[in-house]
Amino acid sequence: MPDGDAGRKVAPGSEYWRTRPSSVGREYAEVVAVVLGVALAGSFVPVSYHFFGYIYLLTVIALSLRVGRWPVLFAAVLSALTWNFVFMTPRLSLAVLNLEDSLMLGTYFFAALIGGQLTARIRAQEREEREREQRAMAFFHLTRALAATRTLDEAAEVALRQADDLFAARTALLLLDEEGRVVVHAASSFRPDEQELAVASVALQSGRPAGRYTEQLAGVDSLHLPLRSAGLTLGVFAVRLPPEITELTSKQRDLIDGFSAQIALFVERERLRAGAEREKLLAESDRLHRTLLDSVSHELKTPLAVLRSAAEKMDTPDEHKRASLTEEIRTATQRLDHLVANLLDQTRLETGELQAQPDWCDVRDLVGAARRAVGEALAGRTLKLEIAADMPLFMADSVLMEHVLANILLNAARHTPGGSPFRLTAGLEPGRARIFITVADSGPGIAPELMTHLFQKFRRGVTARAGGLGLGLSIVRGFMLAQGGEVVAGASPEGGASFTVYLPYAAHGSVPNDER
Repeated sequence: MPDGDAGRKVAPGSEYWRTRPSSVGREYAEVVAVVLGVALAGSFVPVSYHFFGYIYLLTVIALSLRVGRWPVLFAAVLSALTWNFVFMTPRLSLAVLNLEDSLMLGTYFFAALIGGQLTARIRAQEREEREREQRAMAFFHLTRALAATRTLDEAAEVALRQADDLFAARTALLLLDEEGRVVVHAASSFRPDEQELAVASVALQSGRPAGRYTEQLAGVDSLHLPLRSAGLTLGVFAVRLPPEITELTSKQRDLIDGFSAQIALFVERERLRAGAEREKLLAESDRLHRTLLDSVSHELKTPLAVLRSAAEKMDTPDEHKRASLTEEIRTATQRLDHLVANLLDQTRLETGELQAQPDWCDVRDLVGAARRAVGEALAGRTLKLEIAADMPLFMADSVLMEHVLANILLNAARHTPGGSPFRLTAGLEPGRARIFITVADSGPGIAPELMTHLFQKFRRGVTARAGGLGLGLSIVRGFMLAQGGEVVAGASPEGGASFTVYLPYAAHGSVPNDER
């Protein structure tokens, strides 16, 4: 942001901030001018001198509404002397008066003095109340605005803009990064130069204000206030006031300090919240790590035990037994291969290394490849295909789609009784915007409490058979999102569960040429 103040919009509250104490000399000159003006005007008015006593009393009360206490005292003295010198007989003389006039003059003097002082005190109290209310409103608006923010960046933007408007100044927020270096926040309305950054570092290290209006490195243009909370220095709040403000009153300094304290409290709150979030993420990561280790350890035990047992018995001369052992080894190897494949797929999804490579696909080819990948998990089951006769080719990553359909079929096999049939339906939605592939079973269906986290990692239904890590549906969802599609779970007409995958559809201009 530019550092200049030209064209800067000043907030209404900044008039209070920029109001400087009135000139004492000007107030005394105003008192002299008014008192002598009344005397000059009265010299041409042929009335009793008693009349001008009332006029001067009103004049002193009126002056007390404009000037301070000492100028009011001076006005009472000067008006009494002027009244005596100009209007009381003998005129133009301070001669000794008779007792009656002396009592009247003394009464006037004390009445004017007391009235003026009381009026000045009331005016000063009213001004202090107004200033106190303005400061309270400034803090109220700042606190309310900070409470509505959700991040440290939003809070910094809100706080610095309010400070800019209220102080008619430029402000900057300097915070410590992870390496302990002072970094200027992007919401700052001016960029401290190297000298000011050095002053900010001094304020940060000493925990005391530095820069302009202080006794510490006062040669720079900005005031640097350390953000302290709970005994820690969290950063620096820098304020660059207009050049005409050569000094700060105690009230102005209190207002800046109050803003600094509010910003420090919010910075501390955000750091505590961020720390709590990190702790939460670490705890969740640790929980998932333990779950993964426990699940993998459990899943590896069974196939490894089968492989070890089969390997120890392979030296039998019985051909039939060796064939049976070979089949057990093959089944255990497939189970291990599926386990490792799921772990690798989940790792690819979480690291963001998965990149879909779409090409024209035929749904029948994908279903055939998925059935072969599932292998004997579908043994003894009927898979009824209901593919629309006009089902077109569509763009998809054939490898990912093969994994998607295989995982859905395998999930259905693990959650339904043996021998129960499946139904696979594929077609084009009426609006021709998406193609769909649905796998439905006749099992127990999906429990309502499981629907909200069905596609999360390590989630398995209570009816699931032994085996598996609970990664299959999580991988299905990740693979579909990678292709710009989605997966939806629901209930099938047969009473079981159904899973439908959707992919965007765009008609091709001509049938792709497979001979390349």
